[in-house]
Amino acid sequence: MEFTPILKPLASLFNPAPLTEKSSVPFTVMILSPHPDDESIIGSLPLRLQKENNAHIVNVAVTLGSKKERQKARLKELEDACELLEMENIILDENWKKKEKELKSLVQKYQPQLIIAPHLKDFHPTHIKTGELLKKTLVASKTTAIVCWSEFWGQMTKPNLLVEVPTEILELQMHALEKHVGEVSRNPYHLRLPAWMMDNVRRGSEVIGGKGTDATGMAFGVIYQLQVVKKGKFSTPKLPESNLTSLMDIGQIFKLIFDAASGSKTKVK
Repeated sequence: MEFTPILKPLASLFNPAPLTEKSSVPFTVMILSPHPDDESIIGSLPLRLQKENNAHIVNVAVTLGSKKERQKARLKELEDACELLEMENIILDENWKKKEKELKSLVQKYQPQLIIAPHLKDFHPTHIKTGELLKKTLVASKTTAIVCWSEFWGQMTKPNLLVEVPTEILELQMHALEKHVGEVSRNPYHLRLPAWMMDNVRRGSEVIGGKGTDATGMAFGVIYQLQVVKKGKFSTPKLPESNLTSLMDIGQIFKLIFDAASGSKTKVK
């Protein structure tokens, strides 16, 4: 399905900046996806870093869904979506105890500078368990990383970051969601994604910026709570920007946040 005729008129109301390449930042971004299709929904920020800053994305599929009879098909759908999104894809074991060991090894192996996962009150039990899995893993590790908690089913009460989603990224996510045929046949998440992202901008402008704050000029956006973790301790840093527009070099911004947390300097090409 062609989505440009849907997105172009909506985006034109706000005149967003087009997607452009910016500085190359050697980041690895890890996504913890509770189910196949979540990588395509919560992957907006990683995809911006990939397309704009040449970041590498590793998708960790925490489960293949609860319906055993659908898992083989969902795995194929996931592989097709990750191929389109140019994400490395890793599947965790079905046993949750084994998931803990595997995730610990993956974090040690990839040393991601940024990790995306559902926040701890994201309504769906598997989303909540996925967030808890990440937190437990990082508390027990010596890793330094930025963690961006995402929301889809349940809203966060204290988000601190609104990231603009360029139309090109949104369209890519919609096409990736199309690959999850079984899921979008029962609930067309892909067609509703633009409305969700527009509402994120409406809500995020004031929830993050403060009551009465003027709305941003974004057409589409996603909301996160950004924290940093170092030697097992989580903290919420003061951010240089809370509204990351398409004009901004978000790779540089995340580099500043990571360098401040780790005390090191990542090279920019």
